[in-house]
Amino acid sequence: MNYSEQYLYALTTLVEKIQKALAIFKNGGLILVGDDGRRENEADLVFHACGATPENVNFAITHAKGLLCVSVSHEIANKLGIYSAPQIPGGISHTNFTLSVDAKSGITSGISAKDRSYTIELMANSNVTITDFVSPGHVFPLRAMQGGLLARAGHTEALLELCNFVKLPCVAAMCEVLDENGNAINPKLFSDFNHNYSVFKDLPYITTVDILWAKIFFQPPINKFFNAISDFIAPEGREKPLSIFELQPNHEKELTLPTFLCIYNEQLDPEKIHFSISNIANTWNNSVDLKNCDAAIFIFSPGNCFEKVPFDFSAFCDMSAKEGLSKTKNSVKRCLSILRTMQFISVTFNLNIKQLIDNTPYLVPEDKYFLSNIIHSNFKLN
Repeated sequence: MNYSEQYLYALTTLVEKIQKALAIFKNGGLILVGDDGRRENEADLVFHACGATPENVNFAITHAKGLLCVSVSHEIANKLGIYSAPQIPGGISHTNFTLSVDAKSGITSGISAKDRSYTIELMANSNVTITDFVSPGHVFPLRAMQGGLLARAGHTEALLELCNFVKLPCVAAMCEVLDENGNAINPKLFSDFNHNYSVFKDLPYITTVDILWAKIFFQPPINKFFNAISDFIAPEGREKPLSIFELQPNHEKELTLPTFLCIYNEQLDPEKIHFSISNIANTWNNSVDLKNCDAAIFIFSPGNCFEKVPFDFSAFCDMSAKEGLSKTKNSVKRCLSILRTMQFISVTFNLNIKQLIDNTPYLVPEDKYFLSNIIHSNFKLN
């Protein structure tokens, strides 16, 4: 299997897993979401508020057995007036618990599966306010950090991403899966279809890593990634560029490299895009001469500029940090920087993104294989 086929296999597998999980999640069904095994090393049973039935709640508290919580976006938490729970002085919690709640009416004590399902479902109702709830209660909302998995690699943020993928209100329930001894189950067990937990046998299993990279590669960009600048010193050897742009990664700052785009002609030919990658010691250029190019892309990369993108998504980065991402592979940063640049060029100059990626000369051939497979998949999350 060559590089192109291996990247295609990895991306196809990711797409299939995400598609299956999202179809069930969108319709209120149960799925399993695990972390990358280096963080909490836990798997959560998950369902959207639209699936907050007494049956699903009872299944969660009976078979998953952990604490049933609800991930909510900051916007919804603010709208409902559900504020973060106070912390004991000196204590640090990496999970943003809010005050617990119950529905103010329509329930009995609040603890039954029927009562909790009603409260969870009510939280996603666009017409409710804080006056429809009481606190303390038996449902435990968690505030997801703005930026989702790009801000914090937790299950709370993973559910926020899933809600955004399927365009449903950002309210979803989760419950840690415990074994017969009350210990958290290693999520990797669920990646094996022949695992021993028959009660979860038919539920799709995805990871926070799957969700993150599906978001990065397959969710249409909603931010403007490049800004026009004037203080970049363009290389000598030809006239001043018509315009210069700088990558503004925002939440993706841990996943990209400093990138600048110089435009020399109003009409761009993909085969006449100059690529330059530099580290502290050297600069490498592609086969397109700077003197004759239509556009030039300058990427500044520490360390090994020619590192190849791994085939396994779990090797792309280190999601074990409690807050944010760290130790992202240099090759992944390079590829994402190129992808965002190509997306910007495609929109700005009305060029076909597939032809742009396929015909631009690269410094690392594997980048073309990987990016081409992403674009040619035609998969869109929303």
